[in-house]
Amino acid sequence: MNLFSRYLILFGGLAAAALTPAHAQAQAAEPWEAACIMRHLDPNGDGFLSIRSGPGSNHPEILRVRNGDSMPIDTRKCQGKWCFAESINKNGQRLNQTGWFHTGWCEMIP
Repeated sequence: MNLFSRYLILFGGLAAAALTPAHAQAQAAEPWEAACIMRHLDPNGDGFLSIRSGPGSNHPEILRVRNGDSMPIDTRKCQGKWCFAESINKNGQRLNQTGWFHTGWCEMIP
């Protein structure tokens, strides 16, 4: 095997390794993409978190979520502890609903 053939085999192996699905998955999410999963709501309390029309408890409630519900977010749109839900997954169903929520009762998943 000549040097050129060895180079092609080495280069081909490196290129294949660089294009593996694991590598593609690692690069798929943007650094600002995250999800909030409701985990810390007190089942002995009211048991829900209000999704609101704006970032603050002074804004009207538009929906309620409970433990296990989730929301994808763009962290660049958060204002302090308030984040904007780009959609809402409630009871296993994706709702075409957006709104603001306080992050104190969720687990953030990058």
